Amino acid sequence: MSLCRQNSYLLAGLFVGVTLSLLISSMENSCGSSPNSNSAAELAEDYVDEYEPRINLAGKPQKAKKTPQALVRPRYYSTELGIREKLFVAVLSSQGTINSRGVALNKTVAHLVDKIMYFIDAPGPQKLNLSMSGIVGFTDTRKLLKPFHVLKYVADNFLDEYDFFFLVKDSTYVKARTLYEVVQGISVSQEVHAGSEKEDEHTAFCTLDAGVLLSNSVLRKVHASLDWCVKNAFSESDSDNVGRCILHATDIPCKSTVQGLNLLSHQTQVPFNLDLELQSLAKKTTIDKVITMYPVPEPAAVYSFHAYFSKVALTAVQLDIASRRSAVINMSHIAPGGRSGVAWPVGATPGNRPASRFDVLRWDYFTLSHIYPESDFSNLKELIGADKQDVEYVLNATVAWVHTRYEGLLQYRRLINGYRRFDPSRGLDYKLDMAFRDTTNGHEVHKRLEVSKPLGKVEVVPVPYVTENTRVSLVLPVTMETKPLVAAFLQQYNSICMEKKDKTFLMLVLMYDPRHPGKGNKDDTFLELKQTAVTLSDRHKRDGGKIAWVSVKLPDSQQAVHVTRGLLDFAAADLAIRKLSQDSLVFFVRPNAELRQDLINRVRMNTIQHTQVFSPIPFSEFHPDIVYNSDLPRPSELDINKSYGHYDSLSTAFISFYASDYLRARKTIENYLPMMQSDKDLNVLVSIASSKPTNEDTLDLFKSLAENTLYSLFLRAKDLHILRAVEPGLRLRHVPLDCTSSGSASEISLHMLEACTKARANNLGSRSALARLLLDFQSSSA
Repeated sequence: MSLCRQNSYLLAGLFVGVTLSLLISSMENSCGSSPNSNSAAELAEDYVDEYEPRINLAGKPQKAKKTPQALVRPRYYSTELGIREKLFVAVLSSQGTINSRGVALNKTVAHLVDKIMYFIDAPGPQKLNLSMSGIVGFTDTRKLLKPFHVLKYVADNFLDEYDFFFLVKDSTYVKARTLYEVVQGISVSQEVHAGSEKEDEHTAFCTLDAGVLLSNSVLRKVHASLDWCVKNAFSESDSDNVGRCILHATDIPCKSTVQGLNLLSHQTQVPFNLDLELQSLAKKTTIDKVITMYPVPEPAAVYSFHAYFSKVALTAVQLDIASRRSAVINMSHIAPGGRSGVAWPVGATPGNRPASRFDVLRWDYFTLSHIYPESDFSNLKELIGADKQDVEYVLNATVAWVHTRYEGLLQYRRLINGYRRFDPSRGLDYKLDMAFRDTTNGHEVHKRLEVSKPLGKVEVVPVPYVTENTRVSLVLPVTMETKPLVAAFLQQYNSICMEKKDKTFLMLVLMYDPRHPGKGNKDDTFLELKQTAVTLSDRHKRDGGKIAWVSVKLPDSQQAVHVTRGLLDFAAADLAIRKLSQDSLVFFVRPNAELRQDLINRVRMNTIQHTQVFSPIPFSEFHPDIVYNSDLPRPSELDINKSYGHYDSLSTAFISFYASDYLRARKTIENYLPMMQSDKDLNVLVSIASSKPTNEDTLDLFKSLAENTLYSLFLRAKDLHILRAVEPGLRLRHVPLDCTSSGSASEISLHMLEACTKARANNLGSRSALARLLLDFQSSSA
């Protein structure tokens, strides 16, 4: 009771509070039935976040005025990112000097800069007797305006492609390597108006004779002010007019120093004397920093200056290499591996370190006449061609080194042993056991010397731009023996190319045997193939798909079969290309090929007009009776597996080229193998196959043409590169080769018989399969 009395006020307060809260909540519920009451959802809707974005559509059209276009991105990321080449050189020349001083500049500068172009006066339509690219002619022959024509042309066509532009006259020698090094050290964000010399100490204009260097931003401003420049070109000096134009457009005077880099020039004496100039250059302390020399009136002097500066640069590089090699050797004792860990030559790639016995690189033994083994598939090969030249070069260089090293005390006598190894990561290494005669006592001295030919710097070879939209014309020679294969090839071509609307065209070259019914006969040998070709062409006519043919009657001779194996591809190519345009891309195929879409695309990309021919290395199936059995049946589609076949590097039957390149290369052997204009000309092939040339070079030519056909033709074309590469999209079904003798005793016939036998043996089977077959035969006959 005492506790209740003490807490009575607390209990009374709680009772009053609870009562009031119940009364208030009941009053709120009765008011909540009003239509203007705010629920929690409505309060949330009325809440406005001041950071929430609001879209104001008042006065805006409900439909877009323009249909949004798809974003077309450029082909190369460098174009999209605005990445530019470094240096463009513009040479002011004339019709009278472009053949002399222009050519000299081109040979000494073009390979060291990103691009060089020559600008001359061209008052008429006459052509220059000069096969040099990058020549632009202006019909406006006013000398005063020529520099502005050059600036406008360069800005209109190359402003977005280069960071710096160098303007110079053709009477100047340009040390392009030093110029490029200077340009590489200048920031592309800085506006540059620089030159080497000024015509007068009181002027701000640099002379064009020594060259003027402009940045991209400066040329852009000059381009916008060219109208003012032309109107105010009142001086007789091109340098003053151009300098005034640049100064007006940019307010930047010409300077000889940019970001601490000097653009030095050397002015020659008048009259010009080459010997005196070379002597003065040798005394000049800043010779390595000189960029231009002017005037140089004689083209021969340009080559002399280039040779002099190249020799100076080479000497500096050699001294630098020797210094760095000494530093590496001196510090090797504190490096991991010590002195033995330093590769030889010092600075070269150490080479391959095999992870297992299968990765060990083989040393090939060689003498002055043969190499053992030549490959994994042969034991001996005669040392000829480039291999022989390489061995002779290494041997001569080694003998010269020994003569210098021992001051002539040792005289070379003979090569005892030679070993060669190719390391893809390093290059060629040689070990030579050589015998020398000691001139002091006459004794024979044996020495082992190691020679290294390291790989050079990898360079990207510039080639013309190609696309996958080029139409490919497939040419397929057809004989009586291959007729069943051609029928299957047509169905395959229909599914791979025609049904997929690929830009291709197939031409069949039908080789008629004179002993069988020919064209026009109701029993035409190839009538079924022609009907199939017409049916497929009509079915895909709307899509541009077509299969055509050209008929060729073989000569009525016992040698006809032999000719078909060799030289008849030239007849097929000559007669088929007559039906095509010169810019057609031609792909020679065989009927036992399994085509893939990737193959056709690679033919398009790897065949470049006037530059490159493509000869894919096919995956050839081994003999079915050796590879397959009852447990392993022959598959309907050939898979790439080392047990089923191999990449046949001896096969050169598949080759792609442009018709214009073929005709140009064909003219080089026209004196030996005339162009085939009709069937009657095929008798020439029979006479060649059965002939016995007395000239060794002619005999080798005919052997090569008969064995490798069109491939050997393009090997003789010096202006065309041949790309050979394994092609997984080209797979060949095995076709038995008939290597019976044709009855001719000519060397060409015998050579073809030997080549046929070699090709047949090469495609029989893998070494393990052949060994197993031999063991089975021996066990069964025992």
